[in-house]
Amino acid sequence: MPVVAGLVFFALLFGVTWLIAVALSGDEEGIRIGDKEFTVGRADLTAQRIVENGPLLFADLKGTSGARAVVLDHDQTALDVEGWSLYFAYRADRGPSCLVEVDTETEQLKDCDGTVVTVADLEPAAPDAAVVVELGNRPVVKIRFTAAQPTTTTATTPTT
Repeated sequence: MPVVAGLVFFALLFGVTWLIAVALSGDEEGIRIGDKEFTVGRADLTAQRIVENGPLLFADLKGTSGARAVVLDHDQTALDVEGWSLYFAYRADRGPSCLVEVDTETEQLKDCDGTVVTVADLEPAAPDAAVVVELGNRPVVKIRFTAAQPTTTTATTPTT
C-alpha cells in the first residue's frame, strides 16, 4: 500500500508540473508574466548616478536572451524630470547579436568587439519601451515596456 501511494503521489506531482509547463510555454493568448514597469529610483539620484558613472545598463529586464537589455541616459543640461533617453543595449547598425557591456575599469560602454560606443550608437528603445517620470514629492524614474497585444485572427463573414 505505501508503494502504491508513493507512485500515485509522484504521478500527481508529474501531472501538476506538466500542466504548469504547458500553461507557461504556450502563450497563444499573449499572456505575459511579470511587471511591464521597472522602477529605477528617484529622478535626482538617478540623474546624479549617470553624471558620475555614465549611462546605466539594465540587463534582461524583458526576457533572458539579453536582446532586451536597456541603457538609460539623461541629458545633464535638462531638469531631473526631463531629458531621459532609453536605448536597447546593442548597436543600431549591428542588432541584438552585438550587445554592449560596461567596462568596469573605465565605466564606458563597449560593444561585442570591444569598441567604445556612446548612446548615440545604440538602437532607440521606442516604441517598445519608454522612460516615465512619475511626478510627486520626489519624482521617480521608471522604465515601462509596452504590453504585448494578443495575436488574434479576425474572420470576416460575407454579407449578402
